[in-house]
Amino acid sequence: MFGSAWLLATALVLQSVPSTQTPERAAPQPVVQDRPFHDLFRNLGKDIRRLPNSDSAWIAGAGLVGGLVAHNSDQQLSDWVTAAGPSSYPHAGDVLGDGWVQAGGALATYVGGVMIHSPTSIHIGSDLIRAQALNGLLTNVLKVATQRTRPSGGNYSFPSGHTSATFASAAVLQGHFGWKVGVPAYLTAGFVGWSRVRGNHHWISDVVAGASLGTIVGHTVTIGHREKKWTIVPAAGGDRIAVFVVRQ
Repeated sequence: MFGSAWLLATALVLQSVPSTQTPERAAPQPVVQDRPFHDLFRNLGKDIRRLPNSDSAWIAGAGLVGGLVAHNSDQQLSDWVTAAGPSSYPHAGDVLGDGWVQAGGALATYVGGVMIHSPTSIHIGSDLIRAQALNGLLTNVLKVATQRTRPSGGNYSFPSGHTSATFASAAVLQGHFGWKVGVPAYLTAGFVGWSRVRGNHHWISDVVAGASLGTIVGHTVTIGHREKKWTIVPAAGGDRIAVFVVRQ
């Protein structure tokens, strides 16, 4: 029911067979040295040092502009959500964007690669795990630092963690697979972001900030893997959703 981007990526990787080998002669490949848990803190330190880069600057700049525009419509959109009443579909976004679900998909990709001795799947799974770890750290630091109240009255509204988690995964998958997986991954992440607004869990500016943060994290983790020259940076304002396209 919830077709997440990482499931699509896992299917693509697990179904692939190296073109240089025939099935009957293929020998198990050695597992590459991607150890996302053993090297967790070392990887976090490395990724944090790599955050300041040109991609991050472009995405952060576009996200800042979009966030400022969206901020002007925060209350108006929240009032509309309240007046429209509850809806059933935001629950799907709540589940799909949950950090544990995104981390579980990353872990499934990594473990699946280990089981079938696929260095490609291991590497993608490792990058997804690294992205979720870095994204979780940065998102929670910002939540505690800003102390923004949710439209429903709860705490820790800014930025949207569900949105940042799914955009981080989408950026990693787009980095490895290009737009054939990147498009559905970003669309899925966009749905999660909107569901958080429609469920009255977040302001629209929280979602724009989460999308920008997750995209920055995914790009940082996959530096050196990307073949495409352009990427999507979402933004929103009023009753419209805009898309910035920036050079990688």
